[in-house]
Amino acid sequence: MGQDFILEKATILAFFIALVLALFLFTVKSKRHNKVSNMLMGLFLLILAIHISVFLYSDYIRTPLIFEQLRDQFMLFSGPLLYLYLISSMYLDFKLNKGHLLHIIPFVLVIIIFIPRFFSVSETDRMVFYQSYHSHLEAKLYAFLNMVTISFYLILMCVELKKYKLILLENYSDKRYFNYKWLNQLTFLLVLLFIFSFFRTAIIYFGNHEEILNIRIFHTIYLVLFVSWLILKSLYSPEIFRAVDTKHKLVKNLYLNNSQNINLNQVSDQKEIQEKIVKLRQHIEINQSFLNSTLSIKELANSVGMETQELSILINRYIGKHFFDFINEYRIEMAIKILEDPNRRSSHVLEILYEVGFNSKSSFHRAFRKYTRKTPKDYRAKS
Repeated sequence: MGQDFILEKATILAFFIALVLALFLFTVKSKRHNKVSNMLMGLFLLILAIHISVFLYSDYIRTPLIFEQLRDQFMLFSGPLLYLYLISSMYLDFKLNKGHLLHIIPFVLVIIIFIPRFFSVSETDRMVFYQSYHSHLEAKLYAFLNMVTISFYLILMCVELKKYKLILLENYSDKRYFNYKWLNQLTFLLVLLFIFSFFRTAIIYFGNHEEILNIRIFHTIYLVLFVSWLILKSLYSPEIFRAVDTKHKLVKNLYLNNSQNINLNQVSDQKEIQEKIVKLRQHIEINQSFLNSTLSIKELANSVGMETQELSILINRYIGKHFFDFINEYRIEMAIKILEDPNRRSSHVLEILYEVGFNSKSSFHRAFRKYTRKTPKDYRAKS
C-alpha cells in the first residue's frame, strides 16, 4: 500500500467527515446559546474541508491560482474560529460583536503581502510565481505568520480554559458542570495539532518529497481523529461544557478591583469575618445544603442572606478553599459517618455517594481519596 494511496484515502475520509459534520451543525435544531457554537464549529469544519479538497480535484480540474491561494489562506481563520467556539461554549451570554472582526487581521495581512506579486498580476505571472512558490519571501512570511497565529490562539485557549476552570471551582459544587479530564484532553490535543502543523510547515521548506508526504499523512489522519473526537464528545457529553455567565468573576479580581459593587468592608474585620464563617457553617450543617447535588454559590448565598460575590470572597479567600472543595468536604464527612455506621454496612458505595450529594462515582472517589487518602472501600474495611 503506497503512501500516495494512504494520503488519498485519509484525505477523502477527512473531507467527508468534516463536510457532513459541518452541514449537521449548520442545520441541527438547538438552543439559542448552542446555535453560535454550532455555527462557529461548522465554519471551522467547512474551511477545513475546503482546504484539503485540493487533493480530491487537483488531478481532474484546473482552477484559477487566486482560488487556490485563497483556499490555502482560509486556514488562517481556523485559530480564531476554534477560540471563539471555545468561548461561546463556556459562557452562556456570549455574543458575536464588531470587535471580533479583529480576528481577521492575520488573513488581511497575508492578502496585502501577496498583492504586489500575486493578486495584482496576470495569471501567467502567477503561474511563474507558483513554480518557485516556497522560495519567495511572501510564502515565508505567510508561513511565519501562520505559525505565530496558531501559537497565539493556542495560548489564548489555554488561558481561557484555566480561567474557566477556576470560575467553576469557585462557584459550583456539581461535577457535571465541568470535567478535568476533558479540559486536559482538549488542551493536549490542541498542542499536538500545533506541533503537527509546525512540523508540516517546516518540512515543506526543508524536507524532501518523502518526508513531506509522510507528515501530510500523519497530519491528515490526526485531523480526522481530532475532529471526530471533538464533535462526538460534544454531542454525546453536552454537560462537559455547561455554559456559565460571564458576570462570574475570579475571586482575586473581585478582591483587588475596588470598582466592583461589593462592600469589601463587610469582610474586612477579622471578628466579623469569623462570625460570618460560623454563621455560614451553621447554616450548611443545619439545612444540609450540600445534599443538593447541583448547589451553586449563588443558591447558597441566597439561602444564607449574603451577596454572591461577598460569599465567594469569604469562602475562597478567608476560608481558603474553592467552593467546590468546601462543599465536598461536608459531603465526604457525611459519607464517612455512613461508612462507619455499623447499621449501614449493607449500604452500597453507589447508594451512599448519591445520598450525600454527589452524582458521579468518579468525582466521589476522587474527592474521598483527596480528603482521606483512601478509597471508600478501603476506609470501610479499616473502620
